Amino acid sequence: MNYDVIIIGSGVTGAGIARELSKYKLKIAVLDKASELPSGASRANSSMIHGGFDDKPGTVKAKFCVPGNKLWHKLKDELDVHLNECGSYVCAFNDKETKHLEELLEQGKANGAPGLEIISGVKLREKEPNVSSEIVAALWSPEAAIINNFEAVNALIESAKINGAELFLETSATGLLFDEKNNIRGVATNKGDFIAPVVINAGGVHAQEIAEWAGDTSFKIIPTKGEYFLLDRTTQGFIHSFLFSCPSKAGKGVTVLQTAEGNLMSGPTATEQEDPEDRSTTPEGLAEVLKGARRLVPDFPIRLNITTFAGVRANTESGDFEIGALKNPRGFVNVAGIKSPGFTSSPAIAEYVAELLKEELADRIKLIPNEKFIPERKNIPRFLYLDMEKRKELAKNDPAYAQIVCRCETVTEGQVLEAIRRGARTISAVKMMTRAGTGRCQGGFCCPRVAEILSRELNIPLDEITRHGGNSKLLVGKTKEFLLEKGAE
Repeated sequence: MNYDVIIIGSGVTGAGIARELSKYKLKIAVLDKASELPSGASRANSSMIHGGFDDKPGTVKAKFCVPGNKLWHKLKDELDVHLNECGSYVCAFNDKETKHLEELLEQGKANGAPGLEIISGVKLREKEPNVSSEIVAALWSPEAAIINNFEAVNALIESAKINGAELFLETSATGLLFDEKNNIRGVATNKGDFIAPVVINAGGVHAQEIAEWAGDTSFKIIPTKGEYFLLDRTTQGFIHSFLFSCPSKAGKGVTVLQTAEGNLMSGPTATEQEDPEDRSTTPEGLAEVLKGARRLVPDFPIRLNITTFAGVRANTESGDFEIGALKNPRGFVNVAGIKSPGFTSSPAIAEYVAELLKEELADRIKLIPNEKFIPERKNIPRFLYLDMEKRKELAKNDPAYAQIVCRCETVTEGQVLEAIRRGARTISAVKMMTRAGTGRCQGGFCCPRVAEILSRELNIPLDEITRHGGNSKLLVGKTKEFLLEKGAE
């Protein structure tokens, strides 16, 4: 399996790099151990497109955040992703915090963030009547937005695939391959060797381990868990923007937001841990989230909570991104420590990586423009948001669009079938692509039906359908066979 570039990791960073490099005549392989996308931190985060005021001028984060924000406002149309251009507020509760808002304002101006303004608590409550009466001032960032992170990652990787990149799921990198000069030759995986002169490390919380395979010990990843509440979509309109407390040394703190799809959400915590795969929620963490949410929004309607979840972000000891090509071995590129504002920065990081390959690795790879590059990608029809005439038209052309599979999110069989055509092989993959299972019942109604459709379309037994790959099977066999095995009459 010979390629020009291998990208390890297909979160928003890896997927974005794959799409950017597909603008050139390159054979690209993207490897990810997950069974569906997004996974890892790109799956469980606040979905924020940051305004660009929070990062210290001169940091790598500050370099990419504002350009990344601008690119997402462009990409939302090219990639047909749901971006809620709602702006954000950083809220101050006293004079000390108001002074910090002034520092953030100046920092944002230095970073090139447009439209920043400090407003009074009174003016904030005119826009957001449910926020705390104790908020005395807020920093308004009009260019901040909230994205559907599920759609965004899948859109980037689909666009890359449209333009020739290849995605290999359930493919775990196990080591690097080197040539006789100790330069990069490829990647060893659980599915065999992938050969390429350039390997890009976009491994998220595992990026340190991958870098160490190349002999690079220059940075350390500190897995940091963030826990969240997600409320029912009937909370739509309770707030309209993204609310921050003043940031501290621990991070941006607990936020309250309305997701791109209208759910009220709050989080995250910032708990350092050793296990990069521990995404469990805890009573202590959720209590911290609720306390933070109610500080910003006293009547935060926790009774409408439909699920809790946690993500693990790749903090570094420096607190900054780690991006660059190693001098030795030649051909290895780190794109590591990509945490907040990583989602925002990802398209700008992707452009930078392409330039880095041109300038620093020209002896190993040639980036010739792909004149056949197709920038547009269309999403699966969002049946929930269509008017009745468009729904009728879809159903007329394909009767599967007349069959509702997920009642909470009004997802049709037609959407599920399209997700399968685009590569969905698990319950979670269908969920990421269509939102089936994201509503109030959290898949209680639609999960069995989605499993049946997957079984039928993939021509595999129902008891081999998994929630998210591996051993996450929904069924373990037939009841009668199970009882007979146990010796029942």
